[in-house]
Amino acid sequence: MGTEPVRSARLALALGYLAFATATVAAWLDPGRRYELDVYAATPVTFWAGLGLAVVLALFVAYNPAVTRGVRRGALVLLGASVLAVAALPLLRNYYFWGPGDSLSHLGFARMLAEDRLSPFGFLYPGIHAISVFVTRVLGVGLPRAMQYVVVVFTALFVAFVPLCVREVADSRWALVTGTVAGALLLPINNVSVFLEPYPTSQAIFFVPFVLFLAFRYLELPDSGFPRAASGLGVLLTLASATVVLLHPQQAGSVLLLFGAIVAVQWLFRRWDRDHPISRQRPFYAPFAVATAAFLLWTPRFERFHGALGGLIQGLLGAEPPGDEVTRRADSLQILGGSVPELFVKLFGVSLLLSAVAGLVVLAGWLGRMDDPARRGTRLRYLAVGLALLSGTFLVFFAGSVSVLPFRYLGAAMVVVTVIAAVGLVDGVPISVPWPSWRTMRFVAVVAFTALLAAQVAHVHSSPYIFQPSNQVTLTSMEGYENSFEHRDPRVEYAGVRGGPRRYVDAVFGTTFTDRTPDGRLFEGKEESIPDRVFGNNVSKHYEGDRYVPITDRDLAQEVRLYQGFRYPLSGFRDLRTTPGIHRVRSNGDFRLYYVDQRNESVS
Repeated sequence: MGTEPVRSARLALALGYLAFATATVAAWLDPGRRYELDVYAATPVTFWAGLGLAVVLALFVAYNPAVTRGVRRGALVLLGASVLAVAALPLLRNYYFWGPGDSLSHLGFARMLAEDRLSPFGFLYPGIHAISVFVTRVLGVGLPRAMQYVVVVFTALFVAFVPLCVREVADSRWALVTGTVAGALLLPINNVSVFLEPYPTSQAIFFVPFVLFLAFRYLELPDSGFPRAASGLGVLLTLASATVVLLHPQQAGSVLLLFGAIVAVQWLFRRWDRDHPISRQRPFYAPFAVATAAFLLWTPRFERFHGALGGLIQGLLGAEPPGDEVTRRADSLQILGGSVPELFVKLFGVSLLLSAVAGLVVLAGWLGRMDDPARRGTRLRYLAVGLALLSGTFLVFFAGSVSVLPFRYLGAAMVVVTVIAAVGLVDGVPISVPWPSWRTMRFVAVVAFTALLAAQVAHVHSSPYIFQPSNQVTLTSMEGYENSFEHRDPRVEYAGVRGGPRRYVDAVFGTTFTDRTPDGRLFEGKEESIPDRVFGNNVSKHYEGDRYVPITDRDLAQEVRLYQGFRYPLSGFRDLRTTPGIHRVRSNGDFRLYYVDQRNESVS
């Protein structure tokens, strides 16, 4: 087996770290102060070149059989840090905030927690909000930045514990290496309902590998004189299970499905095949019971849980045809010059490829080809049944057409797919390819994994590549909204491009899901969109009363540059400046507030 000298590997690793440092410094020195439609294109080329070199060198060193364990782990740290640098781009580029939709509402929740206007026990998923408040108080940073730190921390948790889960299953010295590569793909991110931004669903999904790792370790606990559920590891598993509930109960449901799969497989084998290794493993009934109790004690207290359950039942009874949301988006996509197959390949191509590998591994496992060693066979059975339950849940929700919620369960299923596929790749299952040399196999592995990483990294953030605008929220836009709220006439309603300023109202005053803020201010019209047939034609005559119309650079970039005036053309934005009865009453460069005056009089 030909290998390069260990000294060369160490020099390559040092060069990789130098490239990584150069890349991150280049991004840090080029902050995005104004709105940037494409975070990838706006980031310096030096960042991408340095990061690409760092990843390639890390892979070559990690798959070098001659290096020491310490050097190999150094390469894996470099690989993980490179992926985290991409995840942390909004922080590196000094964006004020990342996430103009639900994330702004979660910022509102966090603000209410920080100001003691909301109890952590008063809403459904206080996890990332409470952690963000803690980070704010410890580090002295603002809440918007603290929430971005929390996103990076949970992403790091995912990248760290996926390889540990793979090592618990696979029978190979390369489990940790291939598991790290698989984790770095961030397969759960689909930008349909799982996003790399402050979004409790995403952070809960990224927490699942940690819980799964603890579950695997619990199954191997030795006999002791203490109750198994009360052991140190059992207590930690209990706390982790409860933490998922607080992060997001829906993903706590995903964890319950995985735990239920372990319990079901153990029960079946204990009943029908007492000689099987599964029958001799530590029973998992106590952790499953504790996790179920935590879920039932917390979740049913909230109206949103019952509303979501009712929506699912209504959907299954035929309220909407399956996939209506997808169909509507597909129609818009075709008008914009894209296609459903193109977008599907971009978002799910790598996931589909690894799902196929995972499917073959599961099939091989159930045919008995994975039973040696027994530890691998038993854990693959647990994962296979858990994956089947998560996939079934995805299909049930999709049949109920509950908006984009099914894709949250798809994100959770991708956690299991990541682990199973990595086991298959590292153990040579379902097939083993006879390579002419280790050097050839390493070269092919590095090229293939680099291509997979590039394909995934290209869509972990929203961008025109997937027909979406950047999720950047600028400081000037936030200040513009905040100042306009402070000096508004409370009798005048809002209307905006693709919706009113509801999310910014949430971020500034706190989230209530009503037209009133927590302190009682009325914001009627905060969700009202200007009809596209009206925009640029007769905005000044369409409404019966006066209106505030906020316009940001993001609105212009999204509608004119990305969507090419599909619904809101450039002429409509220009007409806001020239139409009698429409007055610009506030501007700070990134934010402009127009006043639609039905009396057609000047506004001082």
